[in-house]
Amino acid sequence: MTSVRALAYLGVRGPDLGAWRSFATEVLGLQAAGETETSLMLRMDERAHRLTIEHGDPGLAFLGFELATRPELDELVDRARGAGVEFTDDPELAAVRQVRHLARGTDPAGNQVELVVGLATATSNFVSPRGVAFKTGAQGLGHAVILVPDLGAAWTFYVDLLGFRLSDTINLPFGTVTFLHCNPRHHTLGMAAWPGMSLLGHFMIEVDDLEHVGRAYDIVLDRQIPVSMTLGMHTNDHMLSFYVKSPSGFDVEYGCNGREIDDATWTVGHYEAASFWGHRRR
Repeated sequence: MTSVRALAYLGVRGPDLGAWRSFATEVLGLQAAGETETSLMLRMDERAHRLTIEHGDPGLAFLGFELATRPELDELVDRARGAGVEFTDDPELAAVRQVRHLARGTDPAGNQVELVVGLATATSNFVSPRGVAFKTGAQGLGHAVILVPDLGAAWTFYVDLLGFRLSDTINLPFGTVTFLHCNPRHHTLGMAAWPGMSLLGHFMIEVDDLEHVGRAYDIVLDRQIPVSMTLGMHTNDHMLSFYVKSPSGFDVEYGCNGREIDDATWTVGHYEAASFWGHRRR
């Protein structure tokens, strides 16, 4: 079955683009790629952009999932339409997102989902203001964890239609989190049921070395940016990470050494704790 390949890019909203620019470049190590009065685009590798901040009320603006070819995109759109889920070709938005082809739709929680082919490669080298290298490539930007009002409907959309595969689940005090993958990254999407709510819990970006995580952690502490969870190691994906409050109020997970999945040998697991150690709430 045709499936999405990676989280190509992510869009979030916030009321202060200046604060986001400082946070993204000076703390996270992303590179500014373009800015207007209403949006800020950021790079983390050779791609033209990976993260976009739109001016507005805090929250998730859009999820951009990548497919390999236009025929794969058409096949996936046809399958979705056959299930009563509409995706619309949007050449104007494709130009804004700097992709060759784009089909725009909405998931059952109301999140804008963009299926894309051919995210542009930048004409200049990626230069991190902090000298950081990120783990992207075939694994995409990283992952996002969303809260949805109806987990069953979200499962039908992301697994049955978009082709995500179950990695594992974790029981947390507020409920069970379901983790889904579409490439070797342990999870590209996490979902948890939250009746009557649809929101972004956090997104994660992964660096290539523990030193970059430690240095970012020191910057966060020195600047007294709120830490949501201290440095720790997750049970399921083995990520060494910490969680920091973004200027929009939701968390960014910043980590390294994430576990990878080989579908030929992977066995779905379940966990009763989120972390082996650390990740203490502040």
